[in-house]
Amino acid sequence: MEKKIAGRRKFLTGLMKAGALLPLTGAAGLVKAATPNSLIGTAVTDTPGVYTAGSIPDRVILTITKDPATMASFNWRTGNQVNNTFIEYTAADAKPEFAKNVIRVAATSEAFSFGELHVNQHTVALSGLQPNTLYTYRVGSDNGWSEWLQFTTASQQTGKVSFIYLGDAQVGIRPFWSRVIRKAYAQLPEAALIIHAGDLVNKANNDDEWGQWFEAGNFIHGSIPSMVTPGNHEYTHEDGLPHLSVFWKKQFSLPANGTGNADLEGSVFYADVQGVRFISLNTMMLEEATSDALITAQKEWLETTLKNNPHQWTVVTMHHPVFSTKKGRYNEKVRAHLKPIFDQYKVDIVLQGHDHAYGRGMMKVAPYGTAYVVSVSGSKMYEHEKMEWADIVAGHLQMYHLVSIDQQQLQFRSYLATGELFDSFTLVKRKNKTNKFVEGIKG
Repeated sequence: MEKKIAGRRKFLTGLMKAGALLPLTGAAGLVKAATPNSLIGTAVTDTPGVYTAGSIPDRVILTITKDPATMASFNWRTGNQVNNTFIEYTAADAKPEFAKNVIRVAATSEAFSFGELHVNQHTVALSGLQPNTLYTYRVGSDNGWSEWLQFTTASQQTGKVSFIYLGDAQVGIRPFWSRVIRKAYAQLPEAALIIHAGDLVNKANNDDEWGQWFEAGNFIHGSIPSMVTPGNHEYTHEDGLPHLSVFWKKQFSLPANGTGNADLEGSVFYADVQGVRFISLNTMMLEEATSDALITAQKEWLETTLKNNPHQWTVVTMHHPVFSTKKGRYNEKVRAHLKPIFDQYKVDIVLQGHDHAYGRGMMKVAPYGTAYVVSVSGSKMYEHEKMEWADIVAGHLQMYHLVSIDQQQLQFRSYLATGELFDSFTLVKRKNKTNKFVEGIKG
């Protein structure tokens, strides 16, 4: 009897760690595991080596480039026994014979070791691609290949561009966040990019959590360019100073059009997509900057990037919000350093994370001319309250957002993880005036 009870406890404990719903014998229905809110959706396992690299490439990801119409950048990894890998690609064709006529490009490979982890990271940057073209590709070597994946280059012409925006994944990545990114993709498979507004994982240097992030997104990561910006959880402080995750630059090849400062490269950059300038900022290097020079470098770069922006629309993504969803969560340096620049150059919308709730606003306190959004897509939730700046604040909801920009209008739609439209608004461009804000469905 004692052995049976011990086995039952072990079984239940395993399910609770996964944030599961437990079917209890004799119960009237499904009862939620008695897990504290802060622990909902913790890692499936703490056992090292769950995501072991082998001869077949894994963690394949397509990242945003400065010109997605003609360029594409890819990263993947293998076990450390695989050194020579390639990308094979061609314009897509419905006939399977396309595989006989591909272009092969050798990858740049680098050994990467961290603790007990020993893998090879591979990257390829393609240029000279045809705009507005569907390509098919695979990565690997004779030791093993990925499946054939497909992506579409952007158009060089100004036109409608649609994208997905996701707040913090961070906690509950595999069990909970997977449904959010997959639902967003199912609804907008033609998205030009996916914005991840920081805190992709909870522990910056935890390989298991990165494994969950790549598993949850699966082929989506290899099909739509990812625009990732780091949050505070992509940093460690082992010596009291902030250090970007050792995984960040190994697995994400991001545009090298930033400040040139090593502490900001791979996190401060821009990409131009069909008449829209997308900008990534590193708010950790404002809130926890190790020098005034680091702050100045990012501010001056931002001013130059906005001043020389030839496009009608500007979208900024960063982690710490200018305006928060609960009193006391005040990011003083972010607001002091960035908001005046956003105001001066009339940034259209700023997409943020960090607060683990949903909030958005533009006109409540003063006509800023910039719409601010905060959101969360993972299972970690914070309490929220009515805020003066916000038209709406809501919490304990996993959400994804679909945004479309077409000529003079930006349409923003917020969806629950279950697919229901929760909130929406439209920004309308007006000559020599701030954008007109049009309320839509309001949750």
